[in-house]
Amino acid sequence: MQGISSLTPALVLLFLFVLLPIGYGFFVSLHEFDGFGPMKWIGLENYSIILSRDMVFRQALLNTVLFAVGVVIGKNVIGLALAFLVNQPLKGMTVFRTAFFLPVTMNVLVIGSFWTFFLSSSNGLLAETLRALGLEALAIGWLSDERFALLAVIGVEIWRWVGLHMLIYLAGLQDIPEELYEVARLDGASGWTLLTKITIPMIRPIIFVSTLLALMGAFVRNFDLVWVLTRGGPGTASEVVLTRVYNEAFQFGRLGRASAMGYILFAIVAVIAFVYVRQARSGRVDY
Repeated sequence: MQGISSLTPALVLLFLFVLLPIGYGFFVSLHEFDGFGPMKWIGLENYSIILSRDMVFRQALLNTVLFAVGVVIGKNVIGLALAFLVNQPLKGMTVFRTAFFLPVTMNVLVIGSFWTFFLSSSNGLLAETLRALGLEALAIGWLSDERFALLAVIGVEIWRWVGLHMLIYLAGLQDIPEELYEVARLDGASGWTLLTKITIPMIRPIIFVSTLLALMGAFVRNFDLVWVLTRGGPGTASEVVLTRVYNEAFQFGRLGRASAMGYILFAIVAVIAFVYVRQARSGRVDY
């Protein structure tokens, strides 16, 4: 009884700040509601409209999936490569570790301002550098071109967070006993063999954690960067589900439909996370 009573404050907080908002949000998604007037019960109509007729939402969902794939691969591949680099026993590596991690600590508004200027086609640093090198064809507005806007946002997102994943992998690499490498080298193992037979198997739990973090972040924490860089444009070229939810709620005043979009995304992310964790436990992915 004493153990249960000690958990009561935590359970109350869980109910008030997690379960209650989730339940109320789903309740709102079953209504037509503009945030000011009375709610009108419409059942699952919001979900039906979104899934069957909202082409912008479909594009936003596709962009979100593409964003997630690019970000997860980029963060983990580049993060692991950087971890190998800064793990070398050379002088000055602390400076490089700090430099690579620095974007993680930066405010998203600062990041947006810098990259908006850097990638501008008119007077951006990248465009001016390309023109000076005679590569005029590449001096385009990467954030204002429908063909490259989403790709540019993916690149900035990777740049922003790759330092965190580098540190995650670095911790894993430094935890591998050096004796394993020494014995393998005595047996004539090549660098590729060391990587595939020792390093990767030993850091499988790290790969699992890093991939899961990148996956969840790519789906549910992409709004701020997309908004400050492109606001989902041009057109719907870089629109993701969260920017679509924001526009639906605050631009068009359809809070019920915006809530439904949020729950559709929540269901998709929950399924992906469940499948990934289950596959990891069964040993079919790196864990």
